[in-house]
Amino acid sequence: MPETGLLHALRTLDRPRGSRSIALALGRWHVVLDGLDDALANALSRRWNGFIVPADGVAAARVLRVVRGADPLWLPHWRLFERYRIEGTVEDGTPFARSYHFALAPDPGGGTWRLALADEPDERVERIVENVARFVLARLAAEEGGFALHGAGVLRDGRAYVFAGPSRSGKSTAVALSAPWPSLGDDFAVLVPGGPSWLTPALPFDSSEEAPPKPRGDLHPVAGIWRLYQAAEAKLETVAPTIAAASLMGCAAFPWAMPDLSESILEHVRRYVDGAVFAHLHFRKAPDFWDLLE
Repeated sequence: MPETGLLHALRTLDRPRGSRSIALALGRWHVVLDGLDDALANALSRRWNGFIVPADGVAAARVLRVVRGADPLWLPHWRLFERYRIEGTVEDGTPFARSYHFALAPDPGGGTWRLALADEPDERVERIVENVARFVLARLAAEEGGFALHGAGVLRDGRAYVFAGPSRSGKSTAVALSAPWPSLGDDFAVLVPGGPSWLTPALPFDSSEEAPPKPRGDLHPVAGIWRLYQAAEAKLETVAPTIAAASLMGCAAFPWAMPDLSESILEHVRRYVDGAVFAHLHFRKAPDFWDLLE
C-alpha cells in the first residue's frame, strides 16, 4: 500500500478488540487504552502493575482507541538480526507511526488516537502495546520541551540519576549495582523541563518485562545524565557541549519516528546540555562509580 494511503486505511478501521479500558500513569501524564480484550487488559495490568490506575474520570493526556488491524498497514516482517523498528511519516499534517504489528495516528480533532493491532502477531501483544506506550510517552515529552532516552534511572536522596546508552551499554547493570536505591526503570527514560531543573518520572518499562515498584511522587528532579561505557576502571569524562549534544542525541528514543518533532527534540537536547549535568561515565561491574557522582 502506498504510504500516502496509510492514514486513510487506518481511519477506516473501527472494530475494537474488546470493551475493557485501563489507564497508565506516567509521571504527570495518563495514557488511556480503550477497546482492549480481557486477555490483553489483564496482561498489561500485570506487566505495569502499580502504574495502572482506574480509567474512569482520568484526565488523559492521550486516549488510544484500540481497533483490529489489517496486514497492509504493517512494516514488512523483520529480518534476522534486524533491530526493532518504528517508522513515522506525516500525512496532510497528521503524524502516523507504524511497526511490524501496529499502526497509530490521531483521529480528526486530535483528542483520541487510533491504534490498530494485528490479530495474530508473532510476538506477545502486551510487548507490542508497551512499545506503543513508549512511543506515545516520547511524543508527550517532546511536545512539552523534553525528550526520551534509551536510559535508566535511580532515585537517590530525592534526586534522579539517569544512565543513558544503547542496548548492552550497562544500564540494567548500573541500576542493579545501585541497590537499595529504588529504580525508576532500567530501559527507558523521559526528561522534561521544570522551572530551574529538569524532571523525570518513574516508568514501568523494564528489561525484565515487569514494572519495578513505583516510588512516591510523579516527577523527580534530575541530578544529571551519564552516558555509560563499560571499562576496567571507573572514570568520569567531561565533554564539550557540541560533543555532549551529539552524544546525548545518539541515545534519544524515536526521533526518526517523529519527523514533525525531530528538530524540536534536537533543540531540547541542546538546551539540556547547555544548562544541566551531562558526562560520559566509564564503569566496571562494581558500585564504586557512585564515588564519582556524589
